[in-house]
Amino acid sequence: MSSPHRSIGQVLDLLKDEFKDISISKIRFLESQGLIDPDRTKSGYRKFTEADVNRLRWILEQQRDHFLPLKVIKELIDTKDFGASLAEEQFAEPQLSRDVPKASTRRKPTRNTLKTSERASRSKPSSNARNLSPQETSKRTAKGAIGGTIGPLTVDELVAASGLLVGRISELEQFGLIEKIDNGHNLHYSPEAVIVAKTVAAFLNQHGVEPRHLRIYKTAVEHEADLLERRIRPLAMLHTQSARHKCQDMLEELIDLGSELRLSLLRMALANHTQNP
Repeated sequence: MSSPHRSIGQVLDLLKDEFKDISISKIRFLESQGLIDPDRTKSGYRKFTEADVNRLRWILEQQRDHFLPLKVIKELIDTKDFGASLAEEQFAEPQLSRDVPKASTRRKPTRNTLKTSERASRSKPSSNARNLSPQETSKRTAKGAIGGTIGPLTVDELVAASGLLVGRISELEQFGLIEKIDNGHNLHYSPEAVIVAKTVAAFLNQHGVEPRHLRIYKTAVEHEADLLERRIRPLAMLHTQSARHKCQDMLEELIDLGSELRLSLLRMALANHTQNP
């Protein structure tokens, strides 16, 4: 019996024969645009349900068969009549967007597609960023949950999103866990800093682990980044668009593999404390 959840790599294997241009980076991009929203495990790994896969397949079909831009696809997903729109095959009608070309061919919606649309029409609004877990923040930051747009954050925005005091934010900088970015106009923090700050807040508030104790993660990441950079360097030196895409896909896969290996090794190291008596 197959697992009810699939990893991003398993989803890729499932759909790559049907959609030749699909890649891990494309799936991640569609997630960053708010088109799909897979759940996460406690350790932060994506887990795709059958409904997630069906929804992803439907999105890819709209791009390939109906030439719909992502903006219009998202409008269809967000509308209350999403299921009805599918049933009536109104994917590419002019009233949805003046810029959408009319498709020369159309596919009848499948049973799975209709079920996916019905679930989408019943979806609830996302919660406020302050109430998100670190893993949920990791998903929603890229979607613009912080401040409504993707972009740099001021220290006040970082404080509001993470729940940490300004003094604690300074500590994260001091220990190298986050850093300010100078874009030539002002200093700001990247959206990733929100994820780091919220995770540190969980360490601190729930387990009493101080930011200075978390420097070991920074050191480990620097060693891991050096390993991955050496692995992709020959491909990155080609300086072609194709090579850049392959380099990005390879890097995403290596990061996922490293995350899985790190988690398994940590569990083995702590096996005496995590196993039931």
